[in-house]
Order: sequence, then C-alpha cells, then structure tokens
Amino acid sequence: MSVPKTGLEMFQQRLVALYNKQIYTRLPTPAFTPLSRDWIQVFQDEAELMKQVIASQSNSTRLGVLLGDSLSMWFPASLLPEGRFWLNQGISGDTTGGICKRLFALDAVKPDAIYILAGVNDLKLKTPLKIILANYRRILQDLQQKHPNSQLFVQSLFPTLLPSQFLSFTIPNSQIIQLNQELKILAQQQGVIYLDFHSRFSDHSGNLQSKFTTDGLHLSPVGYQVWQFALSQSESRLAKKRDEKYQKWLLSSPEFKLNGKSYRWISYSVKPGDTLKTIALQVFGTDEFDYCDLIAIRNQLISESVQDYQRLEIPVIQSPD
Repeated sequence: MSVPKTGLEMFQQRLVALYNKQIYTRLPTPAFTPLSRDWIQVFQDEAELMKQVIASQSNSTRLGVLLGDSLSMWFPASLLPEGRFWLNQGISGDTTGGICKRLFALDAVKPDAIYILAGVNDLKLKTPLKIILANYRRILQDLQQKHPNSQLFVQSLFPTLLPSQFLSFTIPNSQIIQLNQELKILAQQQGVIYLDFHSRFSDHSGNLQSKFTTDGLHLSPVGYQVWQFALSQSESRLAKKRDEKYQKWLLSSPEFKLNGKSYRWISYSVKPGDTLKTIALQVFGTDEFDYCDLIAIRNQLISESVQDYQRLEIPVIQSPD
C-alpha cells in the first residue's frame, strides 16, 4: 500500500496508524507497507479473537486455517468452503523458512484442519530442494506437536505460466513437479494428507491455464473457484470415505445406491443457467456438497460451473422391477 486511492483505503491506513500508536499525518508513505512482523501481529490478534468467538459457540464449531504465501493470502473470504470458521495466515512473498518462524501465531486456537501451500517463492529465490523439504518437515512436526488434533493437509504447488508480460522471472514447471513429488513422499512419511491439485490447473503442456491466472503465477477469480471446489471435494471425500478406489468405481459403474435408493446414470443436456447445485437439487432434492460431488466425480468436474459442457451424466432413481 502507498498513497490511498479510496476512502476505505485511507480509513484502513489510519486505523493501522492508531493501532501502532502513530500519527497518520506524520508518517512517510512507505510506512503504510505492512511488514512480515505486522502481519504476524494481526494473525495473533485474529487467533485470539477467534478463540473467544469459538468459545461462545457450540462444541461442534470447526476451524480451518490457510497457511502459506500470497496465493493463500488473496483467497477471497466469500469463497472459503462453508461449514466452518476460517483463519487466513498467508503472507505475500513468504517462504517455507518464513513460515517456520511464525507458527506461534496459531498458538491461541485449536484448528481441526490446516491447509498448507508454500514453496513457490523458495523456487523463485532458487532455494535448494533439500532446504525447502527440511523447512516443510519442521513446519509439519511443529504443527503436529502443538496441534495434535488438527488434520494437516499439504497442498501441491500449482503450475505457472512464466515469464509473462507482468512477471519477468520464471519458475520452471519441471521444478514444481519435482517438488510436488517430494512433498507427496514427505506427507506420507509424516502421516499427513497430500492434496494433488496440480492437474486441475494445468493445460496439455503442463502450464498454468491462462483463464486461471492474472499474471502467470497468481490466481484469477476463476482460479480461486477451482481451488475452493478442490478444497470442498477433499473435505467431503474424506468425511464420506470416498477414496480413489471409490471414485474409480463410481466413474465406471452404471448404477449406485444412496440412502437406501438405487440410482442409474443417464445423459443430460445442460441448460442455460444450470449449475452443479441446481442439478443436484433437481436430482437429489438437496444441493449439499456431498451430493453435488457424486455428479462431479462421475463427470470429473473441477468447479461448480457446468456451462462449458453440453452434456453431463446425472443419476435418476431406478424404477422397481
């Protein structure tokens, strides 16, 4: 942030000045650029507030955490998966080493799920792979020690489309693939869940699809919708025990049973205005995500939008013989 462009920006900057016991009119312009320590203080304060909020709720209140760099930082709050509270602890430009030093900002809360996405800035800085992995191991071990009841998720790095007209540097996708392979192994070793989202974002050449990015590295609104959908699918499939074996079975099976009813798959012509939720509501009488995902698995959907498809396979209740 530099010179405020809107009244809202000025108001926010003046609040920051007051928070730091500083006089807004006596601060130089660069003072409005938040440093890592400023973000960490905000994270700690948010965690303390979240602790109070959760304490006032029912025992079933759940908390999720996004932990990472600018990709996590700019995740739209309106797109965060429903059904839980969220803390966003992403810092622009942060590395795995930086994250190691700020995990204490979560000490006040007891998340049930922590989603980690980090490493792309390490690759940008040409940090050796062994150091990145050592930092990741420290992150996981520290979180496992301090938050033993939290489910940890290591997310694969997304592909890039670099260099671009906005960013002159490059991060080879071959390095990202190599790091992802090592992260998958590390996750297995540490007993945490690895989420492979890379293929959802890549094109036939292995690059980040242009519609998913604003500059070749960061995500566009459509890209964040894909990420949101992936997180929702991961949570739903874990809760419903719909593992890869089940998904492969549902992908090829002509029929399935659900809640005591038998369903078969039929071809459906997508209509203007259709979404995954409206179709699920039509088929199952509910648009809860667990039901939506059955259709998503069958059609290998990566977002709620279905307007790019002419036809889908949807379930219908089988008539008794």
